[in-house]
Amino acid sequence: MSESAVPLPDVSGSNNLQTLCEQGSFELMETRYWEAERLLARAERLAWEARDFDTLARLYMPLQEARRQRRQRCGEGAVALALLPEGPGDRVEPAHVIAHYPQGQLLVAGWGSIEPAVEIRNLAEQNGLYVETFLAAAYPVGTGRAVVIVPTEDVMLPPANRAWAIDELIARVPPQSIVLAEAELPAGVRMGTPETFAEVMAMWERLHAPFLALADATAEPVTKMDGYRRTIRVDYACELAHQKLSDVAKRLDAQARR
Repeated sequence: MSESAVPLPDVSGSNNLQTLCEQGSFELMETRYWEAERLLARAERLAWEARDFDTLARLYMPLQEARRQRRQRCGEGAVALALLPEGPGDRVEPAHVIAHYPQGQLLVAGWGSIEPAVEIRNLAEQNGLYVETFLAAAYPVGTGRAVVIVPTEDVMLPPANRAWAIDELIARVPPQSIVLAEAELPAGVRMGTPETFAEVMAMWERLHAPFLALADATAEPVTKMDGYRRTIRVDYACELAHQKLSDVAKRLDAQARR
């Protein structure tokens, strides 16, 4: 299932920002979730830059719903959580993966690189496909392989040019990464069920949990919101981060009106 991209309107000023929010809400009601997310995410960026807390308070919940529905659609497809290269000369081809899994929840790894996963995310967004992947890289560990799942694209990974001891690899990967032995990943391809969805959700929650906790512990409201926004960069469908963003924005808007 795919949604063709539509050009987003050129908006500036509060009236046009509200129009953008209304268009996003309309797409959400029409169950065009990718388009709803594109419109509402653009509105969120504009409102954040303008510190328009009234608009932010109102748009985070429909934005959360668009992303929740996108993840739900992904969870109804194929679940393949061990798409790994065999070695340094083997590359997982993103176009090939998308052709075989145009809908689903994936873990795609490059050899010491997250590039294949990043490209799959880009292809999914460009084509409106309900497929998602963790950002993962494979490494030789002893006689086997390990997988490093990183939170965001802007990380530095160690090289995969030699076999690592697992403790050494864990010490070298970016902070808040998840390191799993190949045997810990479910092999094969399954069709999505409530059980597989819960399994994948647990992995997303493990990945975003430290970022959510850091934002929770932050006192200054705007910095707190920035922390929740970073949590969403890690896990685009983190419902708690969206809800807490809306709550903080409501408080800031109420303070500004006093």
